[in-house]
Amino acid sequence: MAQYAFGRRAPFFVFLAAFLSVGLVSQPASAKKKRSSTIQLTGIQSFDKVFKKAKTADKKLKSAETSLRKSKRALRQTLKLSKKSTYTTGLKELKRRANGKLRVAMVGGVPSLKASEAVPSEIQASIDAINTLTQSIPSTVRDLKSVVRSSTKMYNQSRKFSTNIQRELRAKGLDGLWALVVKAPKITKKTFRNLKVIGGMPKRATTVNTELAQISASLVKTFK
Repeated sequence: MAQYAFGRRAPFFVFLAAFLSVGLVSQPASAKKKRSSTIQLTGIQSFDKVFKKAKTADKKLKSAETSLRKSKRALRQTLKLSKKSTYTTGLKELKRRANGKLRVAMVGGVPSLKASEAVPSEIQASIDAINTLTQSIPSTVRDLKSVVRSSTKMYNQSRKFSTNIQRELRAKGLDGLWALVVKAPKITKKTFRNLKVIGGMPKRATTVNTELAQISASLVKTFK
C-alpha cells in the first residue's frame, strides 16, 4: 500500500527535484542583489558533501587574499603612500628612503629583505610587511593549486545534483518531503550562490598567484 501511495506521488517528486535544481542552471530573480560570498550549507546531504569541501577551499583562498591585502595596506601606511599606490611603487619608494641600506637575499627559495645597519622604524615596518608576505609564498602557492584542483572537481560534481536530489527525496518520506517544499526557495538560492563562489575560485586563485609572482620579481629587481 505504501509503495502504491509513493508511486502515485512520483510525478510530484520529479517536479520538486526540477524546482530545486533550477538554480543550478538559471539565475534566481534576486540575483542582482548583493550576495554573501560565503559557502552556506543547504541541508541536502548530497549537496553539502560538496559544499563542506568548498568551505575549506574557500577558507584557504580567503586567507591568501587577506595576507596579500594586509601586506599592501601595511606597506602603504608605513611609507604614507596613497591608497592607489602599487606594490612596485612602494618597493621603489622604500629603496629610495633606505639609502642603500637594504639588500635582498633568498631565504628558503623566496626573496627576503635585510638591512645592513639600523634603519628608521617606518623602514623596518615596511621590511616586516614585505617579508611576512614573501615567506608565506611557498605554502600559499601550494594552497592555491589545491584550491584550483578541488574547485574544478567540485563544480563538475555539482552537475549530478539534479539526479542526487531525486534520490534523496525518495528516501525522506512525506514529513521530510513537505519540509523541503517549504525550504526549497532558500535551498535553490544557496545552491546557486555557492556554485557562483566555487566557479569563481580558479580565477581568484590565479589573481593572487599572479600578484605574488609579480611582487617577488619586483622585489628582486628593485633591490638586486
